Amino acid sequence: MRKFSAPRLVAIIATVSISASISLFAIDGSVAADCKPVAATGKSAGSISIGSLTMPIKSFNYPAGGVMEPAKNTTAAGLSARHMPLSSEVGSSVVVWHRDYKGCTHPLNVFMGKKAGTKFSVTDEKGITTKYSLNSVKVITKGDYQESWFNLIGKRQLVMFTCTGVFKSGHYEKNMVFIATPL
Repeated sequence: MRKFSAPRLVAIIATVSISASISLFAIDGSVAADCKPVAATGKSAGSISIGSLTMPIKSFNYPAGGVMEPAKNTTAAGLSARHMPLSSEVGSSVVVWHRDYKGCTHPLNVFMGKKAGTKFSVTDEKGITTKYSLNSVKVITKGDYQESWFNLIGKRQLVMFTCTGVFKSGHYEKNMVFIATPL
């Protein structure tokens, strides 16, 4: 086994660290440079606004007991047609988006850095805007959903999901869940 002096070992470690950082920066830069947004399709269900960002919401069919898979794009969020519309006064509206797709990062990921108390607005399919406040933000293992998040009756809430965690075998292993109620 070859031995290195302490100063030389520090220099080797520093060189490897800098090289790794440059490589990671290049990878991230190329992903952003390769972003070719896929246009959202489907029936308009409204929009969501936070800060200066306004994002369209498109309706999609979320199969009962199935995988919550919105349309493959980063130019809109998806509203589950199986749950309550955005204009409902009761129950849960379920909004989902891809964290990233085809090298593009979804703008609604801005929610990933928000905490309970954050305010935002949703414009429904009738053009009426309602202000919401985040009640909770949590990370869960995929599939570890609570029935109360999908109620068709009861207290009015907006439940939003996106992926997070480690990307493994073509999927992220966790979901980030945002639960909000109207003000």
